[in-house]
Amino acid sequence: MNKTNIQLILTCLLLVLIIYFGFIYKKEPDWNGMPAKNEPIQTEIKNPVPFKNGKFLITPLANYSITGIVISTKRYFFDSVSSISPIDIAIAWKKMSVADVIKEFKFKHRRRAIIYTTKKDYWPIMEKEVKTCISNNHCIPANKDIKKKLLKINKYDLVRIKGQLVKAEKSGMEPWVSSLSRDDGPGWGKLIGCEIIYITDVEILKK
Repeated sequence: MNKTNIQLILTCLLLVLIIYFGFIYKKEPDWNGMPAKNEPIQTEIKNPVPFKNGKFLITPLANYSITGIVISTKRYFFDSVSSISPIDIAIAWKKMSVADVIKEFKFKHRRRAIIYTTKKDYWPIMEKEVKTCISNNHCIPANKDIKKKLLKINKYDLVRIKGQLVKAEKSGMEPWVSSLSRDDGPGWGKLIGCEIIYITDVEILKK
């Protein structure tokens, strides 16, 4: 191998490292902030008025507001609802938003759900408290500005999201219906019940 070939290989390796560390690799953030102290707020909608969103018919089910720590986000591009819901944001509050507790868990998205496992062979808090202090939120932005804000949200941001829990329907698809409860997740290593939120206001309270 001549000198020119070696230089070419080294240059290619350098470019790969620059691309990886500059654009692909993201260091896991550290969370040492204040926890989110309050549960989500949900109120009844007595006479819901369905409305169109693209090819979907959206029916409001309840007014909803959630403030919490983002534990995971996932973009979607090609599934049956990605045209109205481009991102899922999993949020934790109360005991699950405490830094020393969050760090003991691993979170990942799978097929529009959030799954959690413990990093070690013990529970930092009771499993019931875990299940009732996490929600995976299918986000339906009300407009382009809301969408831009949602896509800027990162892990461990403290966020406030307001809107309505909804049912989304489209021809040829089973109705996509939001959970109306915070305690419908079946447990460790499995799927957590999800909220479908038509979002009219979003705020990043702390990065």
